Amino acid sequence: MTQKNTFEDGFLEPRFLEKSYKEAMVLTQEVADYFELENKSILKALNEGPGVSYASETMRVSTCLMQVMSWFLVQKAVNNGEITLEQASGSPYRLGAFDICLAEVDTENGKLPEQFVIFLHKAQNLYRQVARMDHMRYGNSEAINSVHNMLDRIQENNNAS
Repeated sequence: MTQKNTFEDGFLEPRFLEKSYKEAMVLTQEVADYFELENKSILKALNEGPGVSYASETMRVSTCLMQVMSWFLVQKAVNNGEITLEQASGSPYRLGAFDICLAEVDTENGKLPEQFVIFLHKAQNLYRQVARMDHMRYGNSEAINSVHNMLDRIQENNNAS
């Protein structure tokens, strides 16, 4: 039996929303703590090339988590009656940055710290989960279609190689 996480009016079940929000918050705090404790020493240890790669990937993780947390706060606002479901369905309130958050990252080259790679994968998986919730709640959007378009372009590039 599948648990229903949305109501007929499109509202997310409050316990499900709160549980998912707390899980996202825990990951966000773990990543923030990691960055605070390890960032300077890792950047010093890496030479210039991998250091730039690491810096760009930290931005990807931060973007994923920022998008997810923003989305959850909007959904909580809807459930609390602070904004309408219709308002929340507008592009400023929807999950964004698909092309950044879901881009494939070469984590096999060993240049990124192991713990960071774990956080990167967790952030991307969380982002995918929230993208599914966004789709369940609001239906298809141009943003979601852009992911499919991006994946199509990647596949075309792989086939051309």
